[in-house]
Amino acid sequence: MTELSKNLQSIRVARGLRQQDVADRLSISRATYANYEAGQRSPNNVMLMKIAALFQVRVDDLLGFQPDDSRLLPKEISLLERYRRLPADKQEFFSRLVDFELQENLKVDSKKASFSKK
Repeated sequence: MTELSKNLQSIRVARGLRQQDVADRLSISRATYANYEAGQRSPNNVMLMKIAALFQVRVDDLLGFQPDDSRLLPKEISLLERYRRLPADKQEFFSRLVDFELQENLKVDSKKASFSKK
């Protein structure tokens, strides 16, 4: 498998889509899309841009280009996209929840550290 084919599959799966769903949205056959994921065929530049737009990622992400270590994993991208679809009040609630969980995690970590010093 190529980097592109691995990324196509992982992003599709992270979004909960079937190959047929993606193919339908791109107006291509499922077999053609399956060949992209299998690395047996490569999409042309126009199709790459359509796939990137569908998945809401950059073409660089599909191709696996990594200028640095700041690249998000597909599940992180999916979480961020779902967060962005929430209304503002729900985003605020989610942010407070994450802050709370991080604080709780710090408390647990500090307790573990104090036990290990004894």
